[in-house]
Amino acid sequence: MLKAAVALVILSAAAAGQDVASSKVASSKNETKHLTVTTSASPEAAGPGKRVSLAVNVAPKPTMHVYAPGQAGYIAIALTLDADPAFISGKATYPAGEKILIKALNETQTVYAKPFRIVQDLTLRPRSGEAAASTLTVRGTLRYQACDDRICYLPVSVPLAWTIPLAAKR
Repeated sequence: MLKAAVALVILSAAAAGQDVASSKVASSKNETKHLTVTTSASPEAAGPGKRVSLAVNVAPKPTMHVYAPGQAGYIAIALTLDADPAFISGKATYPAGEKILIKALNETQTVYAKPFRIVQDLTLRPRSGEAAASTLTVRGTLRYQACDDRICYLPVSVPLAWTIPLAAKR
């Protein structure tokens, strides 16, 4: 029965000219030497005046850490969205970092050494024009400096993008 229901939904979407696979926010995965970065957004579609939460899941690779916001003297991880008149962005929220002792420096630092999530909310502005787009692509950058148990690496900037389906105008 479940298979029949799924088939009916797919056939109904196809008959309506909709691509079932593209009706959701595409998540993307980026691998660097230091981290695995995956993006996502919710809700899956939004309209004017609605809030969308963009997420960046960051998983440091073994022995790696990145600096948490507020750690003085180091380049903390930072999410920055490119300005766009289609939305108003809020501030990114970061989880509390973990305090660890860096033995080589004899310093306690606030870092992320385990997987964590950054979330940034934005609110869509009203669209104008008859032929409004069906999606909105939000672009941004994740900047960080990673270190392992021996050395710190040069800062890295990772380009990010979220493509959000827009709800039809009513």
